[in-house]
Amino acid sequence: MLYDIAFLFVALFALGFTIFIHELGHFLAARQRGLIITRFSIGFGPKLFGWTRNGVEYRLSAIPFGGYVALPQLSDMGRLEGNEGKDGDKEGLSEKRKSAWDDFDEEDEPPENKPLPKITYSDKMIVGVMGAVFNVLLAFALSSILWFFGYDVTDAQLTTKIGYVADTVERWNPLVNEGEEVTSPARKAGLLEGDEILAVDGSPVDDFMDIQNRIITGKQQTAQGRRLLNLTVLRNGQEIKLEVYPEVWGSEEIRVIGIGPKETFFIGELTPNMPAEQAGLKVGDQPISMNGEEIHSFSQLVHMLDKADSNQSVSLTLRQGGERGPKRTFELIPVEKEISIGGISSLRKMIGFRPEFKIVTTYPNPLTLIYSRVKEMYLTLTGLVSPASDVKLRNMSGPVGIVNHLSVFAKIGFKKLLWFVVFINVNLAILNLLPIPVLDGGHMLFATIEKLRGEPLPLAFLERAQMLFVALLFSFMLYVTFFDVQRILPF
Repeated sequence: MLYDIAFLFVALFALGFTIFIHELGHFLAARQRGLIITRFSIGFGPKLFGWTRNGVEYRLSAIPFGGYVALPQLSDMGRLEGNEGKDGDKEGLSEKRKSAWDDFDEEDEPPENKPLPKITYSDKMIVGVMGAVFNVLLAFALSSILWFFGYDVTDAQLTTKIGYVADTVERWNPLVNEGEEVTSPARKAGLLEGDEILAVDGSPVDDFMDIQNRIITGKQQTAQGRRLLNLTVLRNGQEIKLEVYPEVWGSEEIRVIGIGPKETFFIGELTPNMPAEQAGLKVGDQPISMNGEEIHSFSQLVHMLDKADSNQSVSLTLRQGGERGPKRTFELIPVEKEISIGGISSLRKMIGFRPEFKIVTTYPNPLTLIYSRVKEMYLTLTGLVSPASDVKLRNMSGPVGIVNHLSVFAKIGFKKLLWFVVFINVNLAILNLLPIPVLDGGHMLFATIEKLRGEPLPLAFLERAQMLFVALLFSFMLYVTFFDVQRILPF
């Protein structure tokens, strides 16, 4: 229990630090541009503790899922700018700021009886964008650490080759709120273990995570409205194009076709008194084929054993001691054992070992890593707004889901945590630049409209837009939090 709580605090600190960096970008830009700053808060709601210095209140607030820098000159771009005309020169504006606030000391609240100084369009845009810029800079700094020291992944994460093609997948039926087994789209389309996927819907892919993301966020449909996926596959040195018709899986209703990555695995642990131990297999041996058929993944081996004839031996060829060891073939008779997966019991044929997967150290270029995160976010957002996609708001993660993921990655290791913090910072930068009121991009949009109009937007419009989108944002947070809790604590 204490172990889990410790990682929860690590997760909250990581999220809080990301928020702090974002708000620090706004704060430093506002200070450099000479804007009035009244508060720097990490978190929302009631103050836990804080202090005031040079007229700025620094505080930590009770709700840790956000933060803000209070900038009166930006909070209401219609009323608070006053009637000081259009953008003037920078020196004159600086003098106005000084004269309006020359009596403001660090213990006082901003003088409400004095008009707020005029700020320029450049001020608004620079201050608005710097939160996102600082998040990208943090992402680059953390990516550079991973680039220098490297971090460990399984080789399955880096491949674009198929290691397993399922015979069936579970198709979700929302009418009865449960799934039903159907032939897998990959098997129907003729995909084979060992095929290398070169492109999904015409876009080249980098690794298996990229493949899965493009499947999940796919937007292709047939003329009849059926889900469609176009794959370019390399098989035996020849490129072939296949049409696959995805199904939707689980209550999240995400697209699946029933494939897994090619992976290198070894015997990691032998089960006592089972065929593998009795035949003389050793920890570290690498299974490479069964009955003459090449093994591309552990899932494929499990599938091959299930299909084996009962009480008949199988020929398992492996490399003794690892990838460079000598080949040797063993004859084993699988035994049937009852196992429980997800509360459902079934008989499975097995030979009695747990796999250990090959780990490789990767040194990702920081720009490449950030670009891949931007690409993932682009696929998610375009899928979210496309009526042809199955991506929905409920598939998004809110603060609760993010903290849960952070705690999970913290348990895995510090480098994996850094990798996910890079992901969060890139996402936060992109989301905050969306042209939505209450977000940084919304403020920048209003500032641009005012610049083009040559006059401030009506106060009533700004107030109503802000209130409407605050309500929508709050509702969205509650909505995704509900599904986050369901994922973490399934009922």
